[in-house]
Amino acid sequence: MATPVLNAEIRKTTGKNEARKARKSGKIPGVVYSRGAETKEILFNEREVIRMLSRFGQNVKISLDLEGEKNFVIIKELQRGIVDRKVIHIDFQTLDEKEKIKMVMPIRLVNREDVETSSQFVEMLLNEIEIQTYPRYLPDRVELDVSKLKEKDFLTIADLNIGEDENIEIAEEKDRLIASLTLVEDMVEEEIEEELEEELDAEAVDEEAVEDVEKAEEETDEGAEE
Repeated sequence: MATPVLNAEIRKTTGKNEARKARKSGKIPGVVYSRGAETKEILFNEREVIRMLSRFGQNVKISLDLEGEKNFVIIKELQRGIVDRKVIHIDFQTLDEKEKIKMVMPIRLVNREDVETSSQFVEMLLNEIEIQTYPRYLPDRVELDVSKLKEKDFLTIADLNIGEDENIEIAEEKDRLIASLTLVEDMVEEEIEEELEEELDAEAVDEEAVEDVEKAEEETDEGAEE
């Protein structure tokens, strides 16, 4: 997958009011952090950011073109509006090819249609994974080919597309489970059991509450008699 390119410009004015004005004009404010260098306040075209995030997601290496100055960066933090979930601010970190970086990346399942049927589905036990590597080895995505479940009962970290990549350190044991096939009827039975347990717990709480009230009434009556 090609490295996404994002264009930016230097913010000439800062502050909350200026940021609001920028957003109204179709711009998104952000900052670029660089070790040993001054933090830069920048602006992006909102449509360009949305297109990039839609196509590549936020866990990728990005080529940032800041008014002709190009650097590879990663998104450190992406802020969204509470109500409309629109992107309102992005923090970037420049990459040093000589330093390893840590990234939390989502795990993407592929080829589900090869094993899922009306009676069974893939149950995902781990959604994301933390890795550490040099920028040049940063993967475009972390994938798990679940068609392997035709021969295996479950899949682990070792089955990931980066599972055996010696250039990428994974912050999990290789034998940690990621996915397995689950029968629909088993899941239904499990949900029924959970509902029954919740009902029993609720009944137990109600009984305790009744006992507490009765006890309190008895103590009140005894106090009145004295």
